[in-house]
Amino acid sequence: MHNFELSEEQAMILDSVRGFVGDVAAKNALERDEHCQFVRESVDGIAELGLFGMAVSEDSGGAGLGYLSLAVAVEECAKSCGSSARLLLTQAGVAALALDGLADGAEILEGVMTGERLCSIVGSESGVVATAAGDGFTVEGSAGLVTGACEANVFLVAASAGDEALLLAVDAGVANVTATAALGFRAAAPGRVEFAGSAATVIARGDEASAAIARAELASWIGGAALAVGSGFGSIDHARRHASERMAFGKPLLGQQAVGYKLVESRRRLEAARHLAYHAARLADAGQDARDTAMMAKLSAIDASVLASDEAIQIHGGYGYTVEYHVERHYRDVKTLEVIDGGLDRLRDALVPA
Repeated sequence: MHNFELSEEQAMILDSVRGFVGDVAAKNALERDEHCQFVRESVDGIAELGLFGMAVSEDSGGAGLGYLSLAVAVEECAKSCGSSARLLLTQAGVAALALDGLADGAEILEGVMTGERLCSIVGSESGVVATAAGDGFTVEGSAGLVTGACEANVFLVAASAGDEALLLAVDAGVANVTATAALGFRAAAPGRVEFAGSAATVIARGDEASAAIARAELASWIGGAALAVGSGFGSIDHARRHASERMAFGKPLLGQQAVGYKLVESRRRLEAARHLAYHAARLADAGQDARDTAMMAKLSAIDASVLASDEAIQIHGGYGYTVEYHVERHYRDVKTLEVIDGGLDRLRDALVPA
């Protein structure tokens, strides 16, 4: 039986993130996104709060608060700033949990948790190939849209050498990184990364690497669902405020049944997606198999968020397409979630019964 209430520690994380978002991330979200300016103040603020290590085990120097704490934090951040939430997920979730418990990754993990190292992820969907070279490897391949790439200190790369799985670290200085004019998460320093015989350090190999990559993927699914849910709730919050202030036919838009129904349907789907994401997180924290549930949660959350942000634009009318009204930014972010990290069809393919 699950406890559906947040623990005291999780509630404290929620309060901390909410305060940080109100004081920092929300104030700069529009300007940073419009001008593709990296949200450095968000990264520094999150690091100062100690949130990059919240999901990491205590044995590895983290807080040991697990996947649900990560989901709660990412969701709350995404309500106001998708780029900040995406970086939080990448650092505190995907990178940190991949490195958790790996002796050869301890130094990088420490830098990730303190915020001194920005770690970007090149996942297995990119098909990077590694070749033995002396005591290490070189890597060949590319990834077209990597969060934080233009500000990263190190790339964590899921690669293969023949049939062997590898988790490698590549110093940002030996990779070719090109800034990308992305549709969404434009303030998260997105970039294209190319490896052409780049030197790589082995963090894990074989079964240990496969387990690390599986932890990273689980974090990306649960955290990606939470990010979508948060962004969707951000959209309908903006739509509700606009509809309560905008007059049409002698009364506020919110008084029009059709408008009200749009908000109800959006919230209904988002609430369901949130519960599925939290269920996946609780399964993972209990040491149970959360793989399929996490993938379904991400699919459900992105579908719900795309609907919510689209409806929010419709409620705003022509204003919804301008940067001053936030909702078009939420829409671009969640549409990007449909294709990033291998895309949603990759999840659907993985869920097809054998």
